[in-house]
Amino acid sequence: MSVLARRDRALTPDETEALLRDRLGDGIVGATLAHRTFTLHVAPSAWVEVHRRCRDEDLLDMDLFDSLFGVDAGDDGFDVVTVLYSTSTGNRLCLRTRCEGGREAPVCPSVTDVYRGADWMERETWDMYGIEFPGHPGLEPRILTVENFEGWPLRKDFHLTSRVVKPWPGVKEPAELDEDGNVIEREAGVGDAPGPYALDEAMAKQALERRRAAEEALAAAAGNAAAVEVGDGPAADAPTSEPEGDA
Repeated sequence: MSVLARRDRALTPDETEALLRDRLGDGIVGATLAHRTFTLHVAPSAWVEVHRRCRDEDLLDMDLFDSLFGVDAGDDGFDVVTVLYSTSTGNRLCLRTRCEGGREAPVCPSVTDVYRGADWMERETWDMYGIEFPGHPGLEPRILTVENFEGWPLRKDFHLTSRVVKPWPGVKEPAELDEDGNVIEREAGVGDAPGPYALDEAMAKQALERRRAAEEALAAAAGNAAAVEVGDGPAADAPTSEPEGDA
């Protein structure tokens, strides 16, 4: 079957919503159409079934699992969003659910039994937001942070300034040495991370030299333009001559 072979049979957003409401009833809690993206809001209890319906219903045929990601909804907790696509009709559909458990213990059923492609993306979402996915074959070990990392980096209440209080648990950066080979101790301030200060100074000096060269070139060009303008104008002291006529 060629791609978009059934484009003329693709359901409209309203038809898609009506079909899934018929199959899932109160499992569909709302729908939005914004920025050319159609989103169905789904109850957590119907989260797995709505994906199965989208995949297996002949009129939908969402055979491609595009993506899955988390959303920090503030005091309301967390949402999980998936994007599905049909390679035969060209339709794209977003599904969104509010995790149970609030901010303390967010939980969303895993859809890996329906779409195997959700496996890695659910692991990434857990690693960044701390959302548990019951039914997932194994969320650990962490894949975007190190195993001993504390916290969930994409939560709005995760403070990046904590690096100043507690060193980043990554690879230790090389020490900076003076001319005698002794380690230079520097006290890091807020937003300041250890780094190759000598290289920073060299780059800053190079940037300053380039800026000065550019300013001198502009000044020279402006001077040449002024000289040309003066040279082309009428000379104030130039002698005048009158044409010779008959006496």
